[in-house]
Amino acid sequence: MNRGIRPRVSIGLLIFIFVMISMIFLAAPLQFKYKMWGMALTEIILLAWAIIPAIILKWDFKKVFPMRIPSWRQVFGSLVLWFGAYISVIVVSLIISYFFPQGMTDVSNFMVEFFGSVSFPLRFFILAIMPAVCEEILHRGFILYSFKNTSKWTSIISLGLIFGLFHMDPYRFLGTAILGLVFTYVMVETRNILLPMLLHFVNNSLSALSTLSATASADIVETPLASMGVFLLMAAVVPFLFLGGSRLLLPKEERKNRPIAKRTWVIVITMTSVLALGGVAVTAIGGAELLAEYNAEPVFESSFSQDVMKDTPDHRMEFSVEIAKTHSFDLSIQGEEGVLTRVTLENSQSGEEMYDVSAGEMTQQGTIYLPAGDYTIIISFLTESQEALPVSVDVLIK
Repeated sequence: MNRGIRPRVSIGLLIFIFVMISMIFLAAPLQFKYKMWGMALTEIILLAWAIIPAIILKWDFKKVFPMRIPSWRQVFGSLVLWFGAYISVIVVSLIISYFFPQGMTDVSNFMVEFFGSVSFPLRFFILAIMPAVCEEILHRGFILYSFKNTSKWTSIISLGLIFGLFHMDPYRFLGTAILGLVFTYVMVETRNILLPMLLHFVNNSLSALSTLSATASADIVETPLASMGVFLLMAAVVPFLFLGGSRLLLPKEERKNRPIAKRTWVIVITMTSVLALGGVAVTAIGGAELLAEYNAEPVFESSFSQDVMKDTPDHRMEFSVEIAKTHSFDLSIQGEEGVLTRVTLENSQSGEEMYDVSAGEMTQQGTIYLPAGDYTIIISFLTESQEALPVSVDVLIK
């Protein structure tokens, strides 16, 4: 009787290479053409890459994709581990966003536009349910089974890196790798693929729900250093979440026979202390930066009143920005009925419009990202009145 081919790492890596080739040359064109429907087809392709090779290799499905009803203790422990990973992903994303604001903004805007191509119920099914099943069958099922004869941590770390590479996004690599590590750890400890499926579903459900209020932004979204410090402080609980969650995955008898080692306590306490002290330091530095920015001289400030009528010439004002950054932008327009005031901010060299608004009366407070360079603010008036009408405009860029 043919008992099938013995699982080997080379088989899992070969299938992963084929998966990546199909993602580039098949899934990407499908998603480009059909948007979310293309993503749904992609998940089916991923499922096929797990099921079909397992059939050809004559692997036992019960061993490759083990499923059973988990205990409530294991469910809770898995969710504790996921929560620790979720906080870690937020911190990592903030750090990457701090150093690469343009890249993270582009990724965010692309996702908002891409996900908005279908209704929310269908979007939720494709984003949360399909990946939780199809991707876990592939990664925590087939590929992990091919690592069966390697050590525990070799499997966990390898599958985490593979999951990060699988998403083909340098800005999301670390975040997805962390999730892959935790999903794989849960699978290795419990031998129950339903648990990483549950965690994948919970994680992607939050992403799907966030699309309800997310909107594309023309401005580059920068991460304040103080915010990063606050999340680093929150991350100080992550080592304890990982420790507690991992203990809950163990059977009661095993927990008694495997007490927490002193070395483990030292590592957990050290990591917690480093994260807490780092959070305090970064928050303090960020707070000092915010205070300095608040007290800094404005990049541009203008406040004027003028009587306007038909053919009143434009009002042009120039200023320079020395360092590329996001600035606070306050604008107030007050005018009589019958006159429309237009405020345009453009790059003096390229002529690119960075901001443009027209109103009779308005007050606006927000932010605007300005690369280093020279800029011109143009204030123009649209009216058919032959009589002078008072208009006042206040602009503050800081």
